[in-house]
Amino acid sequence: MLNLNRIALEVMPRDSRQEIVGKWCAAAFGVGHASSLPQRGVRLLEEAIELYQAAGGTPAMAHRLVDFIFDRPAGTVPQEMGGVAVTLLALANAAGQSADAEEVREIARVLAKPVSHFTARNEAKNAAGFDTTREG
Repeated sequence: MLNLNRIALEVMPRDSRQEIVGKWCAAAFGVGHASSLPQRGVRLLEEAIELYQAAGGTPAMAHRLVDFIFDRPAGTVPQEMGGVAVTLLALANAAGQSADAEEVREIARVLAKPVSHFTARNEAKNAAGFDTTREG
C-alpha cells in the first residue's frame, strides 16, 4: 500500500492522515465495510474496550455502562466523535502519553504490514458475528 515513515506522518495534517487511513481501510476491508458507519462503529467499540481493559477497566463496569448508555437517546455522529476525541486526549494526558504521537506510531505500524494481514483478521471477526453489513 503506502510506505510512509513516522516522520512523514508526523508533519502531515491530521485530515491527510485520515484520508490515508480511509484508503487503507477500503483496501483492507472493502469499500462496503470502510464506508459503513455501523461497521466502523463496531471496530471503534472494539478498540475502545481494549483501551478500557488496558487502563484497568472491569467487565462488570463495562456491561453496566452499556446498559446506562442504551437507556438514553442516541447522540449524533459528529458530536460523539468530538466526545471520543476529547476523552482520548484526557486519557492520554492522564497516562502521560501523546495521543498524536501514538496515532502516528500506530498508522506507521499498520501501513508497514501487508494489507492481507488485516483482511484476514477482519474476515475472522466477521465470521465470529461482528459484521453489521450482514445483519437483518
